Amino acid sequence: MIFLKETILNKLQDNPIVQQMLQFGNNIGNLLPNEEALCLASAFMQDKQTRIVVKKNRYEAQQLYQRLKPLINDTLLFVMEESLRVQAIASSPEDKQEQLYVLTQLVKEDKPRIIICNTAAFFRYLPDKELFRNLCFKFEVDQEITMTELKQKLNRAGYTKVNYVDRPCTYASRGGIVDVYCLEYDHPIRIEFFDTVIESIRIFHEETQRTIETIDSVLINPATDLLFTDDQIEFLQKEIDSELEKQHEKLIQDDYDFLLDYIEKDKIALENYDIDPHLYIYFSYLKANQFMDYVQGHIIFSSQEEVENGYKKLNEETISFIQEMVESHQYLPKYSMFHDVFAFEKEHNIQMFHDFMDFKNPIFSKIETLEKSDQPLIQILENLKGNTIYISLDEEHTKKVEEALKAYSIHKNIIFIEDDFYEGFMYEDISVYTQQELFHRPSQIKRYQKTFKQGQILQNILELEPNDYVVHEQYGIGQYVGITTRKIKGKTLDYLHVIYNGGDELYVPLSQFQLVRKYVSKEGVGIKLSQLGSNKWKKTKEKVSKKVEEIAARLVELYAKRNEDIGFAFSKDDDLQKEFEDAFEYEATPDQIRATEEIKREMEKPKPMDHLLCGDVGFGKTEVAMRAAFKAISNNKQVALLCPTTILSMQHYQTFVKRFENVGANIRVVNRFVATKEINQIKKELEKGQVDIIIGTHKLLNKSFQYKNLGLLIIDEEQRFGVEHKERIKEMKNAIDVLSLSATPIPRTLQMSLIGVRTISQLNTPPLHRHPIQTYVMENRKSVVKEIIQRELSRGGQVFYLYNHVSNIYSVAKNIQNMFPDAKVAVAHGRMEKNDIEQTMIDFEQEKYQILVCTTIIETGLDIANANTMIIDDADRFGLSQLYQIRGRVGRREKIAYCYLLVQPQKELTEQAHKRLKAIKEFTSLGSGYKVAMRDLTIRGAGDMLGPQQAGFIDDVGLDLYLEMLASAIKEKQGKPMEDKKNDKVAQVQLSGYIPEKFTDNDGDKLEIYQHIKKTESLTELIEYEKRVEDLFGHIPNEVKQLFEQKKLDFFVNREGVESLKETEDVVTITMSAEWSKNCDGVKLFGAINDISRKINLKLESGKIKIMISKRLKKHIELMMQVIDKLEGEF
Repeated sequence: MIFLKETILNKLQDNPIVQQMLQFGNNIGNLLPNEEALCLASAFMQDKQTRIVVKKNRYEAQQLYQRLKPLINDTLLFVMEESLRVQAIASSPEDKQEQLYVLTQLVKEDKPRIIICNTAAFFRYLPDKELFRNLCFKFEVDQEITMTELKQKLNRAGYTKVNYVDRPCTYASRGGIVDVYCLEYDHPIRIEFFDTVIESIRIFHEETQRTIETIDSVLINPATDLLFTDDQIEFLQKEIDSELEKQHEKLIQDDYDFLLDYIEKDKIALENYDIDPHLYIYFSYLKANQFMDYVQGHIIFSSQEEVENGYKKLNEETISFIQEMVESHQYLPKYSMFHDVFAFEKEHNIQMFHDFMDFKNPIFSKIETLEKSDQPLIQILENLKGNTIYISLDEEHTKKVEEALKAYSIHKNIIFIEDDFYEGFMYEDISVYTQQELFHRPSQIKRYQKTFKQGQILQNILELEPNDYVVHEQYGIGQYVGITTRKIKGKTLDYLHVIYNGGDELYVPLSQFQLVRKYVSKEGVGIKLSQLGSNKWKKTKEKVSKKVEEIAARLVELYAKRNEDIGFAFSKDDDLQKEFEDAFEYEATPDQIRATEEIKREMEKPKPMDHLLCGDVGFGKTEVAMRAAFKAISNNKQVALLCPTTILSMQHYQTFVKRFENVGANIRVVNRFVATKEINQIKKELEKGQVDIIIGTHKLLNKSFQYKNLGLLIIDEEQRFGVEHKERIKEMKNAIDVLSLSATPIPRTLQMSLIGVRTISQLNTPPLHRHPIQTYVMENRKSVVKEIIQRELSRGGQVFYLYNHVSNIYSVAKNIQNMFPDAKVAVAHGRMEKNDIEQTMIDFEQEKYQILVCTTIIETGLDIANANTMIIDDADRFGLSQLYQIRGRVGRREKIAYCYLLVQPQKELTEQAHKRLKAIKEFTSLGSGYKVAMRDLTIRGAGDMLGPQQAGFIDDVGLDLYLEMLASAIKEKQGKPMEDKKNDKVAQVQLSGYIPEKFTDNDGDKLEIYQHIKKTESLTELIEYEKRVEDLFGHIPNEVKQLFEQKKLDFFVNREGVESLKETEDVVTITMSAEWSKNCDGVKLFGAINDISRKINLKLESGKIKIMISKRLKKHIELMMQVIDKLEGEF
C-alpha cells in the first residue's frame, strides 16, 4: 500500500484558493467541505501556520472537521451550543468535555494547528486564560501534598465528587486513595498517599476498577470552563450588590424578594466555586477572555456574511432569553454573552475577497454514491478512461474489494492506499474512492470524545442507600438506616441497622448480610413495613412460595415437552451465510456477533428452538433476527415474522427488503394496508413455498395462512399480543424454531434460573458511532419550546412533543401550530381508533407531518429515523423507566438527538421527581442512571416472561427474593440438587473485624467488601481480592485485615483433618479429626506448638487431638493464628 495524501496536497499548491490562504486571505467563500479541507491542508502543509476557521454553525464546523482531521492530524474542533437558553440551563457533558480538551491543548502546548470553530464558540466569553492554565495541575510520585489539599484543588478545578469514578470530570476518595478521571487520559488515575506524600500514581480501568499501569506523574486539567479568579469573584459580589440596590428601587417588594432569593444563591455558588450553568451570565460583568486570547493564528471566516448573520441571530436570541429571565426575576439585567463580531472584524481587518474569484466550477468532482455491488467497479474503470483509481478503505473492506477485483480479473489502474480520507473526489488525473462511495458507509473520524462507559453492574445490595427498603429473609420488609459499628461482648463488629413497623430495630451482623436484600419493586408501589414478632411475613412468603411452585411446574413441564419434540436441525454455516453477514453495512457489535452464534447453534440442534433475544431500543435485534432468517431460507425453510402493530410490520418489511436485496428472497407483508386480493395471492404463494419470508401483524395468526415448510417463527414483542393471539402463537410454536425479540431486559438471576429451560441472549452494547442523546431538564416556557422546535425543523428534522393529558392535547397542538404556521402538526393518543393512531404514525414516519403531539403511546415500537428531538412536558410526573423508554424513540441514527424534560417554571419538585430527572440527565450513555431505569424494566421483563399476574407477588416480597425462590423451585421440579455450598463448616471464633470510617465512609464500599469476602471459594481467591482492596483503597488497616483473617479461619476449618474451631468464654479449641490424630507425629506436633508458646495445652480426647489456647493469654488470637499457620504449613 502507498500514501497518497502528500501527493494530492502538493498538487494543490498552485491552486488559486490555496494561494489566497497562503497570503492570509480572511474569507474563503462558498467552497464545498471537501474542497475547503483539502485547500486548508495544502496551505498548512506548506507554511505550518496556525489557522482558526470560523464556520457559521456547528453542523458545518463538524462537516469540515471530519474531512480535515484525516489530512492534518493537528486539527481541533471547538464548538458550542448555539442556544444560550439551552446552555445556561443545562449544558451537554460530552460537549463540555470536548471544549475543555481543546482549551487544555491550547494552554499546554503552543504549536501549529488548525482549529475549527462555530460562531457561538469563537465569540463566547471564556474564563481567564492564566487561571485556566494555573488549574492544570501536575502531580508526581514523592511529591509532598496532603489528600485534603489535592481534593481542594480538584474541587477548585470543577471536578465532581462521586463514590466510584466511572466517567470523566469526577473524583473519588477512599482510605489513602484519590481517584480522578481527567480528559488527558483514556482511563482514570489513582493517586495513593503515604501520610502527606504521593506514594504511587496508577492508571486504572473504569469498569473493573483494577490497575492497568503505574506512571511517575500526571497532568490534571480543569473539568469546567465556568471559572472565575478570586479577584473576579470579589468584583462580581460588589457589582451584584450594586445592581441589587438599583433593582430594589424599581421592583415591588415581592418581586424583589423573589429576585434576591435567586441572586443570593448565585453569590453563594460563586464563593463555593460551584458548577452551575446559571452562573455563565456573570461573565458579562467582566472583561472576559475570548477564543483568540488562548491561541495566536490566522483567522479565516468561511463566509463573512454567514458568520455575521449567525452572530446577529445569536445576539438577538441571547437578549431575548436574558430579558425573559429578568422579567421572571431570576437574572439581573446584563444582556451580553458574546464579543462583538463587528469590532472584532475591524480590529483584525477581516475583508471579503471572494467576489472577484470564480467559484462557479468546483475544483473537485464529487463522486456519486455507487450501488452496493461489485459491477460498478468495472463501470468506474470504463468511465475514467485510464485514470488511476485510489481506494481508501479499512482492512475488512479492502479485502472485499480485492476479492471482487480478482473475480472480474481486473489487475490495473487500482491502487489501495493507507490514507484515511473521509469521502471520495477527483482532481486532475487522481480519483479517490472511500467506503462512503463503495459501501454507503461514512468514514468515522473521531474528534476528542470520552465515553460515559457503563460502570460495573453492581449487585442490588451494593446500591443500598439510607432510607431504602430491604427484605430480611426471616423478618420481612424493613427500612435500611445505615451501617453502624458496635461493640458487643468485647467484639467490635459492623451491623446493618434496619427499622421495622412501630419503630422496632434490628441489627444484622454484616457477616450475615446475605439474609438481607434490597427491596425492588415497581416505582410507585405502596410499601408496608413488616411487624417484628408477627407471623404475617411468614404467611406472605408461604403464599408467594405456593405461586412460585406453580410457575416452576408450568415452565418445567412446558419446556420438557418441547425437548421431547423432534425439530429440524439446520445445517452448519456455509460461505453464503458468511457473505450475508459480511454484507451488513455497519460494524456488528460484539453482543450481536455472540447472540447470532448462540441462536445459530440452537437452530442446528434437532430440538425445536425457543430463544429469547433481549436488547435495548436500537441495539440491533433486527439484524440478528435477519441473520437467523437467512440461515432458515438457506435451508429451504420459510420464515414468519409476527409484529404487534401495522407500522412495525411496515418498518420490518422495508428493513428486510433492503437487507435481502442481493439474495433473491421473496419477502411479502400482510397488514391492514394490503388489499384482500393481494393477501389471497400471498396465501397461495405461501402454501406453494414461493414466499421465503412473510412479515405481518396478528393477521398471520389466522389459520387460513398455511405454510409449505415453515422453519422459523420470529415474534417481536410477544407480550404486546392479546390472550387469544398468544394461544394461537403457542399452537404455531410446536415443532418449529422460535425466536422472540424483546426490548425489555430480563433480570440476570432469572436468566440463570432458566438455564436448561429456555435459552436467552442479551444485547447490552449500543451500536458503534451512536451519539448519546443530549438530555436537558428545563423550565417550560413558550420561548424555550419555540426555540427547541425551530432548531430541529431548521435542520430538516421532526419533533415528538409528548403531552400526557388527552383532555387538553388538542389545545397544546393548536398552540404549537400557531407558533409554526408553516409546519404540519399531528396528534396521536390512546383514545383514538387503533387504525387512526397507526395511520398518523405512518404519515409521521413518511414525513407528512413535522411535529407529532402525542401521549405515551409512542413509548415502544417506533423507529422514526428523521425525528431527533423529543420534548416531554411535565417530565417530573413520569417514572424513570418510562422516561428512559420514551427518550429511546430518538437518536436511532448517526444524527445527534436531543431530549428536553420540561417542568413547570418555579415549581418545587418532590425529592423523588428531582432524583428521577437528575438520574435521566446522567444517563446520556449507559451509566448509573441506566441501572436505576433498568430496575423497573427488569421487573417488567420478569412479568413478561412469567405472566403479568405475577407482578403482585413480586411486589409482596421484592424482585430479588422472588427470583431466588423461583430458581430454587425450578431446580426442585427438575430434580436437580441445590448447589452444594462449599465451606459449609464455619469457624466458631469471632474476630474483632470491622471497616473504620477512615478507611471508607461509604456503605456501598463496606457491603461490597463483606459480600466479596463471603463469596470467595479458595484461599488463593481471597488473597487476590485482598490485593484488589489494597489497590482500590490503599493500605489495609488491621481492623479490615481481621475480616480476611476470619474468612481464612473458615477455609482452615474445612480443611481435611480439621473437625472444628470453637471459642468459649475461657478458651479457643482446635479439634482435629480422629483419622488425622491417629496419623500425626505427636512428638513433632508437641515440639512445634511448644515453639509458639509453652502455655498452649494439647490433649487427646476420644481419639482426637485438641489444641487449647486460654483467652487469658495476651494476644491469644495471634497465638491461634500462629498455630493454624503451623498446622497448614507442616502437618
